[in-house]
Amino acid sequence: MDVITLRGGRTRATIAPEAGGRLHQLEIDDAGSWLSLLRAPQDPARALREPTRWSSFPMAPWPNRIDGGRFLWRGRVYQVPTGHGGHALHGRACFLPWTVEAVSAHACRISVTFDRAWPFGGRAVQEFELLDDGIVQRIEVHARREPFPAGAGWHPWFRRDVRPGVDVRLLVDADRVYETDDMIPTGWLLPAVRQYDLRGYPPLAGRRLDTCYRRPRGPLRIRWGDVELTMEGSPEVTHAVAYTPAAAVCLEPQTCAPDAFNLHAQGIAGAGMRVVRPGRPLAAATTWRWRIGG
Repeated sequence: MDVITLRGGRTRATIAPEAGGRLHQLEIDDAGSWLSLLRAPQDPARALREPTRWSSFPMAPWPNRIDGGRFLWRGRVYQVPTGHGGHALHGRACFLPWTVEAVSAHACRISVTFDRAWPFGGRAVQEFELLDDGIVQRIEVHARREPFPAGAGWHPWFRRDVRPGVDVRLLVDADRVYETDDMIPTGWLLPAVRQYDLRGYPPLAGRRLDTCYRRPRGPLRIRWGDVELTMEGSPEVTHAVAYTPAAAVCLEPQTCAPDAFNLHAQGIAGAGMRVVRPGRPLAAATTWRWRIGG
């Protein structure tokens, strides 16, 4: 499998266009050696078999889940493929090979046309730009022939053992989370208290979260001892999911809540669903910057 290696001073990234257009690995300069931040197999081709389990992949034209793979749009019910739990997972983009459009030493642009599983057609475009201390990721969702509902996001699988023996900490400065039933938002918002409260930058310890936070203030943060990564979203990035299984930590910036299409159809405001039209794409960005020490 062909990959793209980008370098921006003290930061290095590996992009795997064929494996769902993913950021396969992000490495930072740790006193002269490269420190990997993402949970990723050595061979990026493994992601072809397990596309939602590794590295950092794009989510488009919807992020996270659609209840039962069904949603109502303009008076018609649509069905898209389902996966774990009987829900539609993470869009179509991460399951498809992407095309390389441009590459330089520190940046690249790739694109994908959605397959027939997405009934409206359209495409997505990603740009990666390496900085000395981080990476900028941009995504666009384009309609070609007709308007459709859309959302986008990024699903990074971060290592827990970046600093062995040190508990991971997360900061999500948000006051509300979505109540869920069978992993799907009910439409009710709950206060971000007790196990959901990540405002004080707590250690994760034994917390097992699969939680969507509404309108976090400021950047998301993840810390492994003296290593910290901040994730600053563009204004379109209005939600974040924290998923904390035993093997990894996922902190996912996204433009809408899980099942936002159905929440919108139910008249629930603020879930973040966007409508894209020919010539009027959804565009969003996330900038990740790291530091060691301090």
